[in-house]
Amino acid sequence: MFIPISVIAQPSVEGEFSVYWVSDHPVYTPPPPPPPEPELSFSILSNCYAYVQYVYPQLPRTEIILKNLGASGEVAVFYYPDSGLYHYAVVESIDPLVITDTNFSGHKKETRQVSSLRLLGFYDL
Repeated sequence: MFIPISVIAQPSVEGEFSVYWVSDHPVYTPPPPPPPEPELSFSILSNCYAYVQYVYPQLPRTEIILKNLGASGEVAVFYYPDSGLYHYAVVESIDPLVITDTNFSGHKKETRQVSSLRLLGFYDL
């Protein structure tokens, strides 16, 4: 949308006038929406390790990750003793702990804030 400051009319060759709007304010054009995220396959949505490996292709095997856990990193590793399963997630922020993961509550990707109750540690890539 232009905010007109002045109107300039100039005669054209055919004897008609061309009208120009002059504005001292730039025209605001909203940025284009971000491209949609690619659809994740069912095999990635149903496997937390596969999702983290999708985000970080250089992710090593579980044995290497568990031997190198630390106090910070891009990958959070949780352990659930009732089932004996490990759970992997991409760390979005540390304070508060926000992660993005798949297959935690169904075959879907979600970003959520979690407590560190079941957290074993972090893997730094």
